Amino acid sequence: MARNTRNFLIGFLALAFSALAGAESAPLWTELSIPERTALTPIAYDWDHLPAQQRLKLLKVAKEFARLSPTQQQIFYSRLQPWTRMTQAQRDAARDNFKKLQELPKPEQAQIKRLWTQTVGAESAQPAGAASGQ
Repeated sequence: MARNTRNFLIGFLALAFSALAGAESAPLWTELSIPERTALTPIAYDWDHLPAQQRLKLLKVAKEFARLSPTQQQIFYSRLQPWTRMTQAQRDAARDNFKKLQELPKPEQAQIKRLWTQTVGAESAQPAGAASGQ
C-alpha cells in the first residue's frame, strides 16, 4: 500500500512539474524586444502588473503592429490602455458585442457604427468633468 502511494505521489509530482515546465512564461517589460516595446508603449507602466495570460495575448497582437498603417497604429494606441484596464468580464462582453455586430446585416452595422461615432465624438468634445456633472 505504501509503495502504491509513493508511486502515485512520484507520478503526480512528475506530471505537475512537466506541466509547469511546459507553461509559457510572460516576459517582464525589460525582457521585451524593441518592436514589442514600441507596440506596447501605452501600457509600459502597467505591463509588469498585468496577468501573465493577458501579457501573452498582447504579445501576439504586438507582433502585427509593424504591419499596421500609421492611422491604424494610432487607433491601436488609443484603445490599448482602456482595454487592459477592463476586467475579464468586460473584455468578454466587448468581444460578444463585436461578434453580434458582425452578424447583423451591413446597413444595421453601418447605422450602429455611425451612432457610436457620434456618441464617442460628443463625449470627447466635452470638457473634462462635464460628463460626470462636475
